Amino acid sequence: MATVVLYTPENRGLDLARLNQTDYELIRSLHRRIKRGQRILLCQKASAKPEDREMLVKERNGRYRAAHFPGGGHDCSYVIARESDEHRRQKDYWARAAEYAGFEVTRELPTGRGTILDVAIHGLRDTGIELRHSAIATPAVKARTTRSFNAGWLSVWFLDSDRQPDWMHHVPAVRSNIGWEQLPLRRSATAIGLSRFLPAKYRPGAFDRCPEGRGRPCGEWHPQRQPWGGLTIDDVAAMVPARRIVPLYDLHGDVHLAAPEALDLFRELTDRPAEYRPDLRGKTRSATHRTRCRHPVHDNPPVAAYCTGCGQGIFHLAQLVRPDPNLCDGCRKKRRLPAPALRP
Repeated sequence: MATVVLYTPENRGLDLARLNQTDYELIRSLHRRIKRGQRILLCQKASAKPEDREMLVKERNGRYRAAHFPGGGHDCSYVIARESDEHRRQKDYWARAAEYAGFEVTRELPTGRGTILDVAIHGLRDTGIELRHSAIATPAVKARTTRSFNAGWLSVWFLDSDRQPDWMHHVPAVRSNIGWEQLPLRRSATAIGLSRFLPAKYRPGAFDRCPEGRGRPCGEWHPQRQPWGGLTIDDVAAMVPARRIVPLYDLHGDVHLAAPEALDLFRELTDRPAEYRPDLRGKTRSATHRTRCRHPVHDNPPVAAYCTGCGQGIFHLAQLVRPDPNLCDGCRKKRRLPAPALRP
């Protein structure tokens, strides 16, 4: 969960879970110094009533946390902690990439809507980078994205992991699996999760599910997603603020970062707008019902990509006609299995 408070003497938001050293010492110094009614630290949680937002700093066994005054109608507390070295290096990497592309950058920018952008890139499209290492629930990600969007910022979430979280295609997001033990060299962090959309006719094997929700191959043209490789995080930091990478919805309501030409492709092939606009209640576009293709080619999916006998690759369509789909033709002959035959 976000742990944002408003520090009223300077009128700026602070994420208590990821404070830099200066802000950590500042908040720690407020221990036993805040009295009710001073309104120095104000909780920014949406469910808190204005009269219950006041917080004070508590300490136990050398650890600090912010909590509400006793008797308030709102009850939550936040652990006060410094940001990790990895988190700081990720901010430095994104900021360096954006500055190298000629954009003005602000670190830890409060949006005025209860969110703080780790790296704010001022461009043709103001872009806020949200760095995420620990787990966070999808509703919290979508809520933060919407609040920042309403403040004029497009949030792009960054995950430093191979795993794909549940919220990956609910908001604009990109991943990279490079290590952050030290600040990586420029253009060394590969961008994972970007998308390209090309026109493709719906034939057997072209789509796993009909993009329009039909049960059988329709023979019509649809936008087909392909991974957009060859780009780095540096490219994303330069291209999103310049509107050369844009967020969009596909036909199922999933969010992708793609080239702007994809918007025209969706308009031409689907007659539906694909522009991204977040909504706290869920995806702005109602997701098309996904119906699995009924063509027989999907009735017996490939079992293995490599022969279990010799290890060589197996062409997936050949698996559909072999007696043992896990064996290549050479191993089939060695084991004296019958010749391939089309299945009824």
